[in-house]
Amino acid sequence: MYTRVKTLVLILAYIEYVSSFDSRNVVFTIVSQQEPYHASVAKRLKENIETQVWELEERQPKVHVTHEDFPIPGAWTIIPLLRPLVTKYNGSDVRWVVFVESHTAVRCKRLIDALAAADRHKDTMWIGYPLRDDEPTIIHHFTFYEELEEEGGFVYPNFASGFAMRIQLMEKLLDQIERGDRKLEADFSIDPAFELAQLIYGDKTNPGPLLTADPSFCVVSADNCATYPRQFDICGSPIPESSIYFAVKTWSGFHSTRAKVVKKTWGKHVTNIMFYSDKDDPSLPAEAVGVPNTKTGHCLKTVTILQRVVERVRDLPHVKWIFLADDDTILGVQRLCEVLSCYRGGDDVTILGERYGYGYGKRETASKGYDYVTGGGGAALSVAGAAALGACACADPAAPDDMTLGACARILRLPLTHSPLFHQARPREYAREAVARDRPATFHRHEPRDPLRVYVTWFQHHDLPANRNWKDEL
Repeated sequence: MYTRVKTLVLILAYIEYVSSFDSRNVVFTIVSQQEPYHASVAKRLKENIETQVWELEERQPKVHVTHEDFPIPGAWTIIPLLRPLVTKYNGSDVRWVVFVESHTAVRCKRLIDALAAADRHKDTMWIGYPLRDDEPTIIHHFTFYEELEEEGGFVYPNFASGFAMRIQLMEKLLDQIERGDRKLEADFSIDPAFELAQLIYGDKTNPGPLLTADPSFCVVSADNCATYPRQFDICGSPIPESSIYFAVKTWSGFHSTRAKVVKKTWGKHVTNIMFYSDKDDPSLPAEAVGVPNTKTGHCLKTVTILQRVVERVRDLPHVKWIFLADDDTILGVQRLCEVLSCYRGGDDVTILGERYGYGYGKRETASKGYDYVTGGGGAALSVAGAAALGACACADPAAPDDMTLGACARILRLPLTHSPLFHQARPREYAREAVARDRPATFHRHEPRDPLRVYVTWFQHHDLPANRNWKDEL
């Protein structure tokens, strides 16, 4: 009799355990950056989550800020975070790990309710707001899963909205990686949410779980939302446009095409601009850098440009920033001035742009992986940051300039800061919800039939009232 009662008590206790769900079953992971502005935003989010959970349950939640708690190279790609999180929480009450960006808004009551609902469905392994590609895109390595089209297509989470994974899925994925059953085919990390979904799914011969859509993860705020992306808030007032020196990489074959598009669009709204080329051209103006043009890479050319610009702005004490652009970089001048209001220019070392990674996705190269700011979307460099990168050496004149500078920054321990408002590709290369999360600052590459279209669509309206002393078009 006693044995049966004891067994019944244990069964009831187990049923209560599996049916109950609260913050003890959740780990909040804020994917953060060490740069002061981003670190402060992440700190505020952590404090906000702690306050909400205390008001709900009178207990301290488990909240991690990655640049402090897991300062691992490539942590932003998520994959390097799996092992330390599983090691720390495997065997505990934790069932789900939530990943959010520092700009993600979190409503803890709704989020815990959403996770509790998902937890009751044992085949639901990870949840979020699903994004999908209408066609193969360069930022996703032109990967397309035709076998999933009848099921609605391959989906991946909108990272800005956050997503959640069962800890058992994380553990299984680690086992698959260590056995060699799962690996990333690409050496480059571009879109961590897509690449994580790709790793989890594998292929049609041994498919893993697809992301489960959950309406609590939103792209815009609504009453039902547990999470949604916050828009970028300007820090005070926009910086003066005249405090930025715009250095545009080009060559003589593009003086009458790409360079002229720059002059007709964002170039007419800036005070300090110079095109750096293989030939002088006073009409742009363009200055020859004395480096032979190469078809790819342009490393020596870029480093030479940085050295020249840093020397030039020594006589321009009001200039605090150097913006390094390609001749087909499309940007909003007013938006850039707003964005830079939150960062430190001048003598502080700041290197800002869209971050890519190299080497993080493979076990044999992960420890040597590094971040780099993609050149096409433009790089905003404090004067001190540009001077530091100008000291980097190129293995070959045609070596990839952005990757070389990223590898050099890793050696010099120069922090690179990611902004999702900078874009290496054209708007149509991104999921609509992702690119519409906020007003962008840059894009890259002209539309072949209408090189002015991206600027007119995304930036012209905001630039027009920002500059009262327009320059005449060529």
